[in-house]
Amino acid sequence: MDRTDILNTYATDMAAVETHIREAVERQLASDDTAKYPDAVRVLSSLKTTLDRHVTGLEGYLEGTEGGGIKEAVKDAVLGALGVAAGFYDQLRQTDKVSRMVRDSYTATSLAAISYHMLYTTALALKADDLAALALSNLKDLTKVIGDLSEAVCTVVAQELTDEDKTIDPNVGMEAVKATQKAWAGTDDA
Repeated sequence: MDRTDILNTYATDMAAVETHIREAVERQLASDDTAKYPDAVRVLSSLKTTLDRHVTGLEGYLEGTEGGGIKEAVKDAVLGALGVAAGFYDQLRQTDKVSRMVRDSYTATSLAAISYHMLYTTALALKADDLAALALSNLKDLTKVIGDLSEAVCTVVAQELTDEDKTIDPNVGMEAVKATQKAWAGTDDA
């Protein structure tokens, strides 16, 4: 496999991963349950917009390379397998649906982020500065969204527990956000 094929394969895989995540997020946003939780709608909408931009950028990169363009067979195979698994998992949920959607989006977005680490390193190693810059820019976008998802999951869990009459203190959402963000920052100060 030559340099261009390697880069096209990695960029195609990345586009497929983010396309799959975007499709899951679209289903989450279409859920009547999600509409009840403004924090979830806000962060999932932001994630979808980010993924739209990333997929467009990757497709643009691929269209500009020899032998580029999204390799439909590869894309369809990846999305088909992941889509079946995600669809089955969605069917299993009975309670705490929206917080689990946010959690799943966080997990998928983390997969995309680590994949961008790999794409960036590959592009650097193969001296593809344009792809390296795109990968790093997209990674920076995802780190912000991952932080937003980590905050939203706390407020959504607290609200779902309240809505399901399972909580003693319905006001813990923001307290959980503050404490968990401190944990990520590695600080204990107020």
